[in-house]
Amino acid sequence: MDGLEKRKDRRLAMRLGLLCRRLGGPTHRLYSGTVLNVGRGGLYFETTAGEFEPGSLAELRFAVPLQTGRLEFGGSMQAIATILRTETLTASRTNPPVRPLYGVAVQFCHPPKLAL
Repeated sequence: MDGLEKRKDRRLAMRLGLLCRRLGGPTHRLYSGTVLNVGRGGLYFETTAGEFEPGSLAELRFAVPLQTGRLEFGGSMQAIATILRTETLTASRTNPPVRPLYGVAVQFCHPPKLAL
């Protein structure tokens, strides 16, 4: 990465549980992960799944807790996103550390929706 900020929207740092699956792949397996930051246009998460490739689509589901003054809603959000970037991480930012671990940056195809 060249160090220049390419995001259009500000990201909020937060830790959220995530379930995801690659669309169009040979399996429909669900993987778990941890969202580290989220913004209006996308999010970044860590996962032990090495299945995600730049340019592919993924379905994401993540729980958003109610946070007065920051997020005035709570519940499970669902989105389809394009994988922008993946990286193999040498050290996990989650606690306890997990290996191997991959960082995945995604851009939402449409704004996330409240999952029913």
